[in-house]
Amino acid sequence: MKKYTVKEKRAICQGLLFISPWLIGVIGFTLIPLLLAFGISLTDYNFLTEPKFVGLENYITMFTKDPLIWKSLGITLLYAVISVPLQLAFGFLLANLLNQKLRGILVFRTLFYAPCLVAVVSSTLLWKQMLETEFGIINYLLGLIGIDKVSWLGQTGTIIASVVFISLWQSGKMIIINLAGLQAIPTVYYEAADLDGCTRWRQAFYITLPLMSPTIFMNLLIGLIGAFKTFTQIKILTDGGPDNASLVYMLYIYKTAFTNYKLGYANAMSILLFVIVGILTVFVFRTSNKWVHYGSE
Repeated sequence: MKKYTVKEKRAICQGLLFISPWLIGVIGFTLIPLLLAFGISLTDYNFLTEPKFVGLENYITMFTKDPLIWKSLGITLLYAVISVPLQLAFGFLLANLLNQKLRGILVFRTLFYAPCLVAVVSSTLLWKQMLETEFGIINYLLGLIGIDKVSWLGQTGTIIASVVFISLWQSGKMIIINLAGLQAIPTVYYEAADLDGCTRWRQAFYITLPLMSPTIFMNLLIGLIGAFKTFTQIKILTDGGPDNASLVYMLYIYKTAFTNYKLGYANAMSILLFVIVGILTVFVFRTSNKWVHYGSE
């Protein structure tokens, strides 16, 4: 076993002291709550009585006797598959447009980021009014061009599409991250490509996309995790209806815990979500070496 000198021990203590706020945060707000959630998932608990240990019964019920688990996971996965690629593409294209050196471009950057400054609850309530079937402004505008009224929040086929559209409206953070990535690319690459007669499309595919791949990778992780955590918008817009057509997984966890008062079962569902997101994150990291290129490579 290695023996540390007094100087090395002092350096280790100083290092631990500097990272102590982070360690306290991780232990107090991540590790301990995760262990408590797993412990409660092994019990039958309804807030009012003492937790009763039931072992793996909640997990067995979840996998064999609850069809809404798979339905809610399917709806959440469908939302993620549609919304995440659209957010990545939308954020990347708009960031390229906002990266132009034009007069007044700062005003447009502010306008595209402004929706992120509005509270999610407030903006979702506004969208709910706009998407209302009889008196919503969207159906009113469609009626002006001869299109019949659409029940945006009352039909299975249009609910997810409506939520995806709202998520695109609030993609300002992704736009800003992409814009920062674009501005970090050295201009000498584009100048050399211009001298070689490289077209804008070839510059985009052989310079911009490879150098932006770390930024796209980060946005992919953020978007994927955010999609599986979708709750507020669905709760306000439809509360999972009609006929559970928009019952995303987080909303089902909420209803299980605070409507049906099955806290042990809801914690088991939360652990399953943690495992699913963890597996997807590991998968994205494992595949990143095939398409993510860093400047030093």
